[in-house]
Amino acid sequence: MSLQQGAISPAAYDTAFVARLREPNDPNAMAYPQTLGWLLRSQNADGSFGTTLPIPKDKLISTLSALVALADLPAQLQDGAAHRARVRALRFVHEDTGNWQTGPDLAGFELVLPAMLDAAKLRELPLPYERFMGISAQRDAKIGHIPPRLIYNVATPLLHSIEYLGNRLDVEAARKQLSPNGSFANSPSATAYFLLKTRDEQANEYIAMLMANRGDGSLPTVAPFEVFEIAWVLYNLARAELRPAEAQPLVRYLAQALTDDGVGVSMEGLRPDSDDTALTLSVLHRYGFPISAGPLRPFEGVNFFFTFPLERDASVTANAHVLEVLQVAPPFPRQHVIAQKVVKYLRDARVDGDHWVDKWHGSPFYATAHAVFALTASAPDLCTPAFSWFAKSQRQDGSWGWFSQGTPEETAYAVQALMLAPAEFRAQIREPLRRAAAYLNETEGEPVIPMWVGKTLYGPTQVVRSAVLSAQILLARSEHARPAD
Repeated sequence: MSLQQGAISPAAYDTAFVARLREPNDPNAMAYPQTLGWLLRSQNADGSFGTTLPIPKDKLISTLSALVALADLPAQLQDGAAHRARVRALRFVHEDTGNWQTGPDLAGFELVLPAMLDAAKLRELPLPYERFMGISAQRDAKIGHIPPRLIYNVATPLLHSIEYLGNRLDVEAARKQLSPNGSFANSPSATAYFLLKTRDEQANEYIAMLMANRGDGSLPTVAPFEVFEIAWVLYNLARAELRPAEAQPLVRYLAQALTDDGVGVSMEGLRPDSDDTALTLSVLHRYGFPISAGPLRPFEGVNFFFTFPLERDASVTANAHVLEVLQVAPPFPRQHVIAQKVVKYLRDARVDGDHWVDKWHGSPFYATAHAVFALTASAPDLCTPAFSWFAKSQRQDGSWGWFSQGTPEETAYAVQALMLAPAEFRAQIREPLRRAAAYLNETEGEPVIPMWVGKTLYGPTQVVRSAVLSAQILLARSEHARPAD
């Protein structure tokens, strides 16, 4: 498993932003014509762009972004396939977005959607604008308490969605916030938005390099994200007691990336957050590095830990990951009090008393497994109903899946969690675990379905594969689940 390549699913939302870029000296020539080919190939059967899962917000902003890109195409490319794609996408927005307010939220959605609707209006696209009227009020509620100039002076997560500013961007003030890697907070769409307003060699190189590396005309929703990728992969493997010697350089990389204020998804570009910080500390501890809970201090709130400062809703899994660190960190004042605060938050955050959902992943199987990992040590009573919930929610084919079908990824989380159940409980589910093992062996080569939540949904390929591998090792090692011959 080669890490630091940043293997991640493509994002129609970001690819469409890059499709709008033009050659500096020829407004009729696309800077990256291969993006159009990718967009046309990736349109869904229902006319939408983005996810194929029933997650309306991703479909909506991905489709709007594609529609704006198609409307902006040079005249000679407007006909034929592009015209047909536009008609099908317009039909989708009219007929299939009545439920747009349901389902998981996306990061920055209430900022990005009004900006996309404004862009569509400007191009006189015939859309049911009245359907989305409430979103502007949500945007104002979100950014009303944030000083307007803050985005130009502080490394805020808002930079990752800077396209929300539409026509209000102060180009020169924004230029100062470009990361050393040439991006706005590691977001291809935010960086392309900036390049639509001005020329910038560094930003241009960031996009050109991503296009060259990916090679299929698509862009991801975040790049680079090497700290996140390394930390989650090594964490998953360590859950199966797998600590490969060749991981040592990667562990050292995490140690170098970690600062007193924490670490973000990458060593540069995005500000630190509690989730990547906690996972990094957890991995360092599992590999025998001395750690302290100090880097988590900036994220402590009154009732829980924030993922980012100024965040409105806490994340279940970020708090679960913080709790895991608090359980193994060297003693410090108030350690027990802080850990109990997180346990109380997780206790209160349960859905129906038996499972959890989270803002960073579309499937409750991820949130519930990660809550269980943290709570087995400090509040095992909270895990008992979760084990039963996992056992009840298995599908006939041995898989787990929240949406229309089971997936290897969600099955892996269920297995990782169930392996922590008491021996007498596991003895009752021998046959279900055997079916899970057979399912994982049969589906090992299947493509990853994007279920992680960023500005759009994404699938971090190696992270998902490491969860599956971890589950397979746990099953093979357990006497309940010899894989089917």
